[in-house]
Amino acid sequence: MLSRRIASALFACVLCPPPAAALAQAAPPPAARTAAATTVAPVTVTAPAKPRVIEKQASAFVLSYAAAQNPEIGQIGRWRDPVCVQVVGLPQPDEAAKIQARIESVAQAVGLPAARAGCTANVEIVFSAEPQRIMDIVAQRHEFLLGYYHTHDHDRLKQVTRPIQAWYVTATRGNGEGASALALNGLRRYAQYRTEVIDDPQNAPPTGCGDSRLTTSCLESVFNNVFIVADSKATEGRDLGMVADYLVMLALSQPRSLDGCNAMASVLDAFAKSACPGREPPDGLTPPDAAYLTALYGTDLDAKTKVEESDIADRMARILIKANAAGR
Repeated sequence: MLSRRIASALFACVLCPPPAAALAQAAPPPAARTAAATTVAPVTVTAPAKPRVIEKQASAFVLSYAAAQNPEIGQIGRWRDPVCVQVVGLPQPDEAAKIQARIESVAQAVGLPAARAGCTANVEIVFSAEPQRIMDIVAQRHEFLLGYYHTHDHDRLKQVTRPIQAWYVTATRGNGEGASALALNGLRRYAQYRTEVIDDPQNAPPTGCGDSRLTTSCLESVFNNVFIVADSKATEGRDLGMVADYLVMLALSQPRSLDGCNAMASVLDAFAKSACPGREPPDGLTPPDAAYLTALYGTDLDAKTKVEESDIADRMARILIKANAAGR
């Protein structure tokens, strides 16, 4: 079982002197942005007027964005616990504080409870001029941070391939439905049902409550820890608010890929390998980003993947259609 009390020890062993390159000190704080960039819902959006177009784009966005890390469960992950963020490697403490506050405020906006004072970090963000060195040490000393993997994937998973990259430790938990019936079958099975099990090829998932064509035995995929490494050379001179919002998407959701341009504009376009045709560079969370996060944390995620994707896309489309109509 993964212990979350890894942040202080890990950061002490992997961080030497702070990297010389960092975010531009003159960058405005995330709180200074416009409503479309700083809020999750409602959003302001300039989108195609036809609802059917928005529905198709939202569906394409979800299908290309949402990842299911554990192939045995095949579900989209998200947080259930409060998000507690720690940011290290920036020369100015106020920069780290602004990024932390931005992620935690968006987490609360989508319905997660606030973390209590003195919480143990479950989202660790390291800025470093040598990101691969960081991950080499992580893989050697704290390999559980690589997330769900088979032994032969170890070397591949530690590779840094993006300017900002995240590694997810996910778990599978019972969602509480059907617990009374399971309790009648014995306390041991009931306890197993209520257990949250870290996703690992060697670990059996908790006991569910039956299976059907639409549900996955009352099980949910949840985030247990998110470890993010940012190349401080790549973020040097970048707007602090934009970088913070990029980190919001990685901390609160798990993208399938960071390499291309999605069907709708996203803050993740900021570090795409090439410019996205017909789009202005993002300066923060876009309306589709905000709608996706709102939909992700508003849906029931104990369904099978296709049902989850459809529900998230429907919710996302309704948010954007409503915002589009209000903005005419």
